[in-house]
Amino acid sequence: MSVDTGKVVPRSEISLGVAPALQGRLAQLAATRVLVIDYFASRRCSLVIGDLTIDFEDEPPGPGYAELARIERVRVFAESRLLVILGDAGFTLRLGGPPFARHLGVDLDRPDRWIDFLDQPGVLARSRPFRWRRP
Repeated sequence: MSVDTGKVVPRSEISLGVAPALQGRLAQLAATRVLVIDYFASRRCSLVIGDLTIDFEDEPPGPGYAELARIERVRVFAESRLLVILGDAGFTLRLGGPPFARHLGVDLDRPDRWIDFLDQPGVLARSRPFRWRRP
């Protein structure tokens, strides 16, 4: 999938689901921030491991990110290399963690697509380092 940095990727190409417990609450959680979908990957013992990251940011990310269609008035950006996975894997946002430390998480209908992504060459070339979630 090619990315035109000036255009928003329409829902017909990538549709992100929202779990029922999160529906209607995303704009409130965002509080005028943007939602950024990214990933972290690292090589350990000759094996690449990684995870999808979803976080609210004060400003839209820079180059290398594509803007997706808004969800509940919230602007959504995704790392460009993830667009194929987001389109193929059945991506659904959800709330995760214990009740006292809720955070955004993701479910993939086809997690095998994530494993395939981690096997691709160049997946470790990162523009943004891993960050711990803000409290």
